Amino acid sequence: MKKIKQKSISWLKKEADKVFSRFIRKRDPRCITCHAPTTQAGHYVPRSWLGLRYDERNVNGQCWQCNVAKKGNLDVYTLYLIKKYGKDILERLNKLKVPTQFRWAEYERIIKKYKSN
Repeated sequence: MKKIKQKSISWLKKEADKVFSRFIRKRDPRCITCHAPTTQAGHYVPRSWLGLRYDERNVNGQCWQCNVAKKGNLDVYTLYLIKKYGKDILERLNKLKVPTQFRWAEYERIIKKYKSN
């Protein structure tokens, strides 16, 4: 009988990033900061904060220029978040900036949720 190998956490994280990024780019076809075509999923709070890495409020479509060259174009990004979610969005996101570590099942849930979108 052949043993089924379980996927590694690093593989699951990469797959979750891929399907979530695809979802964001499809949801936001235009850069939320300059309105150019979206090429990336830009995180307001850096994705190193795992608890916000897959938070749809924290991640929005951006072009390469705004996301990378302008380091998120945060002044405009901030105004966009406040307009879309209300004045307390920054406080709500900051409260979620806590050390987090996902387990295998959490990555599987994220992949399943966003793969079909």
